[in-house]
Amino acid sequence: VIKHIPISSTLPENKSGILYFGNFLYQNDREAVIQSEGKLYRTTFTNNTVKEHEITRFYTMSGLLYNDIIITHANDELIYLDTANFKELKRIPFKNTGGVRCFANPAPTTHGEVENDIYIGSNKGIFKIDPGGKILQHFSKKSGLADECIYAMAFDEEGFLWCSTNKGIIKINKDKSIQQLKKEDGLQENEFNTNAVARAEDGELFFGGVNGLNSFYPAAIKSFEEKINLFFTKIKVNNEDFTKDIAVWEIDKMNLSYNQNALAFDCIAMGSSNPGQYIYQYRMSGVDKEWIQSNELQTVRYYLQPGHYVLQVYASRVFDKEAKPLKEIDIIIQPPFWKTWWFLAIAISLFAGLLAILINEKNKKVFQQKLQSLENEKQLQGERERISKDLHDNLGAYANAVLFNTEQLEKEKEDHKKKLLIDDLKFASKDIITSLRETVWALKKETYSAEDCIVRVRNFIHPLSRYYSHINFKIDGEIPATLNLHYSMALNLVRIVQEAISNSIKHSKAKHISVTSYDLPEGWKLVIADDGMGFNFNNKIEAEEGNGLYNMHHRANESGFAMTIKTADKEGTLITLKL
Repeated sequence: VIKHIPISSTLPENKSGILYFGNFLYQNDREAVIQSEGKLYRTTFTNNTVKEHEITRFYTMSGLLYNDIIITHANDELIYLDTANFKELKRIPFKNTGGVRCFANPAPTTHGEVENDIYIGSNKGIFKIDPGGKILQHFSKKSGLADECIYAMAFDEEGFLWCSTNKGIIKINKDKSIQQLKKEDGLQENEFNTNAVARAEDGELFFGGVNGLNSFYPAAIKSFEEKINLFFTKIKVNNEDFTKDIAVWEIDKMNLSYNQNALAFDCIAMGSSNPGQYIYQYRMSGVDKEWIQSNELQTVRYYLQPGHYVLQVYASRVFDKEAKPLKEIDIIIQPPFWKTWWFLAIAISLFAGLLAILINEKNKKVFQQKLQSLENEKQLQGERERISKDLHDNLGAYANAVLFNTEQLEKEKEDHKKKLLIDDLKFASKDIITSLRETVWALKKETYSAEDCIVRVRNFIHPLSRYYSHINFKIDGEIPATLNLHYSMALNLVRIVQEAISNSIKHSKAKHISVTSYDLPEGWKLVIADDGMGFNFNNKIEAEEGNGLYNMHHRANESGFAMTIKTADKEGTLITLKL
């Protein structure tokens, strides 16, 4: 008696109901559970009720009962559920399947063998996983599958896996060889339907397809072992028939020129079965590492570079990764003349002559470089002499200042003026030491980094804090990491900053003196600032009291620095250097 049982659901009316894909999960004396895409339906026999549970809203086609746990798939994940209330236990990533269509778990065989692994059929072949979701094996076209779209799977009593696909039914044997049944073998059609499979108690398997149902006893389908002859029926070179004095099926060698390299081969297998029922395998030595499967009588095409190749072909009712070829053709593609030995010999001779010319030119260049090096050394010596003269001039000026102030000190009677002269002597002495120290530092290397210059300025400022405790000295900012200066530019930069700081100490009565570095996209900028009295720049120059300022400008112009001075009486001084 057929009964109508209403479905109990907590979902909205427009979300409830049976969907397209369905799958029977399990049944016992009390209940049965059926999956319809992302929903599970529990039918209780005691009170004739059906309750609907939504598991996921993602596209789902199948599930499996495994050791009292339901395993299903959605959104590139395996979902594990308990059977009591369908509570989610865990999710495991399971990507690159193209979508899971079916599950299978081997039942105990007639020999009592039990396998605990799970098989998952997808749009990218068959995945064998352990109960925790770890992939143990992947069957694909590389493994010999006729098609990677697996609709339904079932194990027979001997433990062999049978799968329906878009290209018939395949059987995976214990040795991993693959046997294929096609429409020519009596199938309703080569295409089947998702989850349309059942196994009867007596072992008969049923697979549903687009044009009906197929049933068979697996034990009745024997392995196909027969004598097969393989023949080439057509060979084309550059889309033209390759003709010789013998029939095409007798050809076993081909000797071709470099521009005869677009090859096409047609072959046919002759045996007790229809030619279309065989699985064809081919590979080109030097090109293919493994057998390539062709399930139909397809043309094999290659585009070959000059070299030696062997085309191997095999046919059988079972794909065999270790197959021994039934037919071979030895193929030689001759190289073009510019790759022949005589052409290479001529080319090598010409290359040797050219190499001799290049070596001679290189020797000339080395000689010119040596001349240039001598010229550079001469220029370097001139530069060193210039720095020595600069050092002499600076030391001479400071020494004259010391001598002049010493003579004035001997003549001076007033204590106040004596103290001022002594202060000037101190500054002149320190300037002599600083000038000597910086010149020696600059001569040590050819180039200095921006950080080297700032370190020199920092070393100059550090002791000043001890001598002039009433002045707050500060140095900060960002320093260019990759900027390098010629030693003469580095020396001029350091001396300009030192001169600016010394002037502030001597004349400005400043309480704060700072040096700030800026690493800008357009270059490096240094700002020396004080909050002292400032001065009238034009009056200083006219009164010939601006020798220090003149020297600073001279050094800046010599090194190509842009220097500006912004000052006024009682407004402090701001000196900016741009490199």
